[in-house]
Amino acid sequence: MTDAPAGEPIATQIPLGARPLPQTIADIEDAITRAAAGEALDLTTEHDVIVKYVVPTAAVRGVKSSFRRDAELGWRIALRPRTSSASKSE
Repeated sequence: MTDAPAGEPIATQIPLGARPLPQTIADIEDAITRAAAGEALDLTTEHDVIVKYVVPTAAVRGVKSSFRRDAELGWRIALRPRTSSASKSE
């Protein structure tokens, strides 16, 4: 999907495919780093275990994530940077 809601940047698509697990983990780490820096990304995978890794890993790094099952793409995981307005001031 390339359509984005009004005001949201179009997300970069990253299909994780059937890469070896070490390469997939490296790609996920890179994607989370990019999202934390402000980039909107959509990852796709067929593997449930990837979803179970990405979501909590992104959360501890301050990246919002959501996921859903797509009939054509498998799992779609959206990574979005947290906005500064969501941050709490001390």
